[in-house]
Amino acid sequence: MQSLQNIDYQIQIEEALKRAKCKKVFYLYDESGNRQLLGVFSMKKASQIKKYFQNKKLIDRLAEFEIRTTEPDSSFKY
Repeated sequence: MQSLQNIDYQIQIEEALKRAKCKKVFYLYDESGNRQLLGVFSMKKASQIKKYFQNKKLIDRLAEFEIRTTEPDSSFKY
């Protein structure tokens, strides 16, 4: 028999999975190869940020990963 606490955790996990959305995480590499987190962004905002870095000719320093998260979007100022 599962304990009440385990069942509560399961319910919280299931609810979080329902709310999770697909987003992109961007990292920017500097000249010496150090990686800095730019943030977590929605797919639409991520494509705008990618275009910005393409125009600045810095796209080769940008790394992106797809994740599922309930984390709110990060802010990015151009």
